[in-house]
Amino acid sequence: MKKLILISFMFLAGGSVWAGGHEHGHDHDDDLISKQDCKEMKQGIGELLGIADYFWNEIEKASAAGKEANTGDYEGAAFYSQQAANYSVVYDVWCD
Repeated sequence: MKKLILISFMFLAGGSVWAGGHEHGHDHDDDLISKQDCKEMKQGIGELLGIADYFWNEIEKASAAGKEANTGDYEGAAFYSQQAANYSVVYDVWCD
């Protein structure tokens, strides 16, 4: 049993040795997302944040007027800000 655990540990720990693509100076020839796609994604993230900001401003306007904001405004702000966050992670992994 000890040998099995040791062999398993060696494969799990040793697997990271063969993982590549993130070393310093890597030229990213094997990227899945092109530079143009990265540029468009960055622009899209900005647009998603702008839409989320619009919904937040609507919520703030309603609050300043002493009214309860529309549920759709909360849902829109949450949805678009989450989409921007999700795409930001993809951008950070593949484009940054």
